[in-house]
Amino acid sequence: MTPAGFLAGPLRVTQESDAVLEIENRPTRRVAIAAALIVLATAAGLAAIADGASGTGVLVLAMAGLIGWLYLRAAVQVTQLRLDRTAGLARLRVTTFRGQHEETYALAELHKLDSVAQYGTAAGNDETRLVLICGSGPERREILLPMFQPDPEEVVRLTGLVNRWLFRLRGEDPS
Repeated sequence: MTPAGFLAGPLRVTQESDAVLEIENRPTRRVAIAAALIVLATAAGLAAIADGASGTGVLVLAMAGLIGWLYLRAAVQVTQLRLDRTAGLARLRVTTFRGQHEETYALAELHKLDSVAQYGTAAGNDETRLVLICGSGPERREILLPMFQPDPEEVVRLTGLVNRWLFRLRGEDPS
């Protein structure tokens, strides 16, 4: 496993049946590592204050708090996609520090889930994203599933899984 793969947000199938398919992205490893680094930096700042270097300690505490808050605000994002044949709906729910946002789409309008590569400016900065393709022709919409740096291999695997589930809904051949 590469460091990028270790830090990637895991994509998991939380529920799979003929009636319901639910996947989610929870960046737990990345958040746990960030929290450990914040605690370590806080301890270093408090140790500096205890040793008499109060200016340095306060600066370390302030930087740990600011950088930690900004990073966690971006990284703590739980994305859930629930496809429900019984209700005929696809629900996309994103939960962050700022609250929860939920969108619902008609499952009949959902054609497929696609993986799209976004190339970064530096080597190793590429990302693969999941996109819901709804509608066709001029009404075609592409809905980006917000995720914090998912593992590209898991994106491809889940794309196939979701598309097979959707094609079974319509009785089509996925090839």
